[in-house]
Amino acid sequence: MAEKSIYKLKIDTAFRQLILPLSAEELLSLEESIIRDGCREPLLVWNSTILDGHSRYELCIKLRIPFKVQRIYLRSREEAIVWICAHQLKRSNITEEIRRYLIGKRCEMEKILGAHHAAGVSQYTKRELRAGILPEPAFTAPGQTRERLSEEYLISSASILNYEKYTQALDLLLKIIPELVPRILSSEVKISLENAIAFSQLSVPEVKELSPLLADNPREFILNLRRLILQKQNSSESNSLPIPAGSIKEMPVYDPDAEISSLTLTIPSWISSINRTHSTSDFNDVTGEACHRLEKELGNLKETINHMLQALKEVN
Repeated sequence: MAEKSIYKLKIDTAFRQLILPLSAEELLSLEESIIRDGCREPLLVWNSTILDGHSRYELCIKLRIPFKVQRIYLRSREEAIVWICAHQLKRSNITEEIRRYLIGKRCEMEKILGAHHAAGVSQYTKRELRAGILPEPAFTAPGQTRERLSEEYLISSASILNYEKYTQALDLLLKIIPELVPRILSSEVKISLENAIAFSQLSVPEVKELSPLLADNPREFILNLRRLILQKQNSSESNSLPIPAGSIKEMPVYDPDAEISSLTLTIPSWISSINRTHSTSDFNDVTGEACHRLEKELGNLKETINHMLQALKEVN
């Protein structure tokens, strides 16, 4: 139940980082709404720390307008982060980048909670479950967490693993170039999942050498980043296995468009198969299991397509 409040709340930087900030236009619209109607939605709070509603809180303090709080009962920071991630992932207006980051962060925290549970540390209380504030806990072994989340978000467990790596990469970059990560998560700076991971694996001096370009010329920053990653990859490959004598002249001429052209020719057949199934199948007669399998695989296909579109956007 929400309660009225005028006292100061705490803002946790790590919690706020999980929430996509409002644009200047959205912030102005929110301010006008609060001035006109007051703060209608309660702030969601764990102890005295805000879980959701940071912008509303700051505007209410600035305008001296009372606000309501709704307390969320949690037992640890890990639970709080899982709650924020799950709550934000229900929003329809988040970017693909922050969606990946939130899924990866949620998986990371749930594995920690699973380890605590396995060690006999209960993270929930009956009161919280009865109140419906938290879902019935589904603690699993760390190796099963990805599979469970893949079912929930209709993507492959391999994608969940990639999102974990993506989250860890951005957390590393946050320590070196703190201004970069919010721009990635807001889609302002386009870096593919693969390049973000590769970027985080560069040395600190290499990362800092590129950082001045971020403010002056983001496009040049991306181009230099891609060149540096490619150079490192080529250097790594050249230092691996020696090429047998005489093999160079036997290699076919490299065609940079070959893979793209092949994929481009294949996609129309996928579209045709999907359209044919859509038009000829009676979904009322199809079993729920078959529908679920198709839904999951279509989710995987959509995820793969999004990765490819992201890479194309980065190049263009």
